[in-house]
Amino acid sequence: MATKFNNAVTVEAPVIEQNNEVPRVRIFISLPEEASSGVKYDPYEHVTINGETTLVKRGEHLDVTVPVFVQLRNKYPNL
Repeated sequence: MATKFNNAVTVEAPVIEQNNEVPRVRIFISLPEEASSGVKYDPYEHVTINGETTLVKRGEHLDVTVPVFVQLRNKYPNL
């Protein structure tokens, strides 16, 4: 859309939508064997990358970022 001011034409820059979504991977980490025996366990897997910790809940299907997936894959090769 153009707007005229004193015989000058100003053109507005087009709005470009950038999709800044980070690629994600669907994973499932099963509950530990201790869960069935009644022993208390941490229901989350903690993944820290560059000082930022991500908590991944065990026993649920979740979408995680690729760097978190790579770290979990190192710990759980069958993931």
